[in-house]
Amino acid sequence: MSIVVFGASGNIGSNIRKEALSRGHRVTAVTRASPLEPAEHLTVLKADIADPEQVAKIVAGHDAVISAYSPGLRRHSAEDAAVLIEKAHASLFEGVKRGGVRRIIIVGGVGSLEASPGVDVVDSDFYPAEHKAHTLRNREILRSLKRGEHDLDWTYVSPPLSIKAGERTGRFRLGEDALLRDEAGDSQISEADFAIAILDEFDKGRFIRRRFTAAY
Repeated sequence: MSIVVFGASGNIGSNIRKEALSRGHRVTAVTRASPLEPAEHLTVLKADIADPEQVAKIVAGHDAVISAYSPGLRRHSAEDAAVLIEKAHASLFEGVKRGGVRRIIIVGGVGSLEASPGVDVVDSDFYPAEHKAHTLRNREILRSLKRGEHDLDWTYVSPPLSIKAGERTGRFRLGEDALLRDEAGDSQISEADFAIAILDEFDKGRFIRRRFTAAY
């Protein structure tokens, strides 16, 4: 199968790229600037996700798109990141449709998961206020998908509270709309295991037009 990965040089995107290649998929990795190591079945392109024409040309002829795009809170304020996220995803959805691809998996945020019944993580008292604008925009993207505003076979993937470099174990739990915590109360997963969950979804399609999350 052939996959376009946007944000392919980021922490999560690079793990998605490597996991897809390890399974024998053909990967077109899209990055803003960062060079990537050559690999069999890998094509690397530089492009602007905020340009739907570029997106359409890149995705045409592929089986699916996985977006791990993030503007980066280290490079932008939460407010600026929120604007960039809105613009990028509007362009992405339009470009994917123009390119004739229906299947898309979006790596979203933790904030739209329920911390407790009826209370999302972003609205909880423990969520950092400085991330709120960025997170609210991510939540609205999920809501727009659920409302059927984008005629795509989408899956939205939310990470747990902590996701960072770590061991690839292949052992984790899946959930849907509730934040997953372990017996110690921690909510975490390694980037490598999160990539496994995403590629499992690409291969099996268990959560089409739904959201899921993965954690230990």
